[in-house]
Amino acid sequence: MRKTINLVLLPAIILMCQSCKHAKYVYLQDMPLDSTLPITNKQEAHVMPGDRLEIHVICTKQELAIPFNAYSYQVSQEGGASSSNDAVVRGYLVDDEGFIDFPILGRLQVGGLTTRQISSHIQGLLVNGKYIPDALVDARITNFTIYGLGALAPGKLVIPDAKINVLQAVAQMGDLRGTAKYDKVRVIRENGNERMEYDIDMTTKELYNSPAFHLQQNDIVYAEPKKLQKDAANRSAIWVSLVAALASIAYTLTYILK
Repeated sequence: MRKTINLVLLPAIILMCQSCKHAKYVYLQDMPLDSTLPITNKQEAHVMPGDRLEIHVICTKQELAIPFNAYSYQVSQEGGASSSNDAVVRGYLVDDEGFIDFPILGRLQVGGLTTRQISSHIQGLLVNGKYIPDALVDARITNFTIYGLGALAPGKLVIPDAKINVLQAVAQMGDLRGTAKYDKVRVIRENGNERMEYDIDMTTKELYNSPAFHLQQNDIVYAEPKKLQKDAANRSAIWVSLVAALASIAYTLTYILK
């Protein structure tokens, strides 16, 4: 009798243990500790159609900058100018051809440039055109957005400094869920009239070499979930419940027959 009971208990315990197993995932598993890796793919965001730019012109005499800034100004009795408290910066929308309409300077091509290049270009136009001899220009993208889908907290991130990598994005979106394939995180990117997809393995240091490690505006980070068959999962739950019941009965009989 006890032999029969043991034959019931053993597979029951094995099945229950297997059902409780959780796959363990570690980021950058092959990244050696206390070591350094060269940074070879530094990247700055390049302005694309649909981006919205905030461009601020600064100079010693603020009144000279008024025509070039999307601000509301108040002029004092002494002739000085200052930005008002209710100023709203709407920014410049980059059109489909990569141009913006800038005050006085007219239509400027900014598509494909970094914000640093745009700042330098406008500064040169203002100084060389003798509009503002000591002009300083600060340009930035105000709608740099990343989207998350799949086995990742769905939603979007607006990045104020227009600079983020895939590890930072995953961290800000609440990390990958347990159902995610850590070795297959997909980045979907639009580049002009083309759409591209990259697969990133989060478990290896090779992710640093991926062209999608540094994210671009409007990138979609899709964490692919493991393929789970709902019916199979339900059947497994039923079997686990049944085996647990049999194990309980077997244990009770063992105790009674002592």
